Amino acid sequence: MTPNNKKSKLPIIILTVAILAISIGSGFTFGNSVLRKNGSLDRFANKFGITVSENEKQNKGNLNTDAKGILKLTPTPEIKDGGFETTDIYEKVNPSVVSINVYGNQAISPIGSGTGIVMTDDGYIITNAHVVEGGTSVNVVFEDGSNARGKIIGMDKITDLAVVKVEKKGLIPAEFGDSKQLKQGERVVAIGNAGGLSSTITQGIISGLDRDLGEGARSLKLIQVDAAINPGNSGGPLINRFGQVIGINSSKIADVNFEGIGFSIPISEAVPIIESIIQHGYVVGRAVLGVSIVELNESNGPVNGLPSKGVFIADIDQTSDLLKKGVRTRDVIIEANGVVISKADDLLAELDKYSPGDIFNLVIYRAETDQKFSVDVILMESVE
Repeated sequence: MTPNNKKSKLPIIILTVAILAISIGSGFTFGNSVLRKNGSLDRFANKFGITVSENEKQNKGNLNTDAKGILKLTPTPEIKDGGFETTDIYEKVNPSVVSINVYGNQAISPIGSGTGIVMTDDGYIITNAHVVEGGTSVNVVFEDGSNARGKIIGMDKITDLAVVKVEKKGLIPAEFGDSKQLKQGERVVAIGNAGGLSSTITQGIISGLDRDLGEGARSLKLIQVDAAINPGNSGGPLINRFGQVIGINSSKIADVNFEGIGFSIPISEAVPIIESIIQHGYVVGRAVLGVSIVELNESNGPVNGLPSKGVFIADIDQTSDLLKKGVRTRDVIIEANGVVISKADDLLAELDKYSPGDIFNLVIYRAETDQKFSVDVILMESVE
């Protein structure tokens, strides 16, 4: 949650829990030291299942073993009109929007804040993983000014989703719509704790669909909107013209040359992830290699004696089977199960076909010896 002051000519992504900014682009540097100093590589590590902190492990409790089907989607009405007035949308949805303040160990002041969406009347609340990350407890403030202590049930850093639970009955859950039915140009509304100003409402349109900001890492395709998304909006609802929550606001591009580019996680894609978090505390069955990677291209590869395509292994988890098979950092993955790996998305697409425990074949290029070799590795399960 510390601002990244590194200068860049590229746009900046703001994760809207606080004034947290991270560069869209990632540099390319050799050496293990950069893995702990370079924010881009840290995010690659998170997305590929490197580590889970003790705080996060402790927060995985009180899980619902019957979570499947807990979040229901309502079909979008087949109406060609303009839908509800913005004032009516606000009155319908705002009672289901909460402010979230996150506290660390023995902290008096919050270490971060954001927004949440009431999912069930008995206290399950959706928010972003980056809102609650690093926290040990949360305070949830409701529309009427009342508050309750919340427990972090679990999170998924890869898709930036998290679930908080409060011991409170009779809450007003939001109505959730089908984000797969969205079209560019549709009117949408965002409600959230913008800049600490709770129940702030903004309006715009859907500027784009299926946007990929994952930088070659696993992530959901996002909804792009021009409604104002500000620090504190993270975890809050993006609402269609019928008052249905169709997205979870997550980030924005902030740069002097950019205006009105916000992003929201589509609710239809988020449903299985949220249900798995409620049931297990994390997303089960996601296969990973246990590495952090950097995608190679014409600019960062040849100048470092590497190919112009493929993925460079920047770090390997100590429990990864890759280490047992002789793979090491600085190696380059150029093929997976017979598929040529030109970019990170190629590797991720192949991984998505497999489960933890499966055998996964890789062809590795080692620059120091100018040699290629093949290895069969056992895939890990991500608990990020």
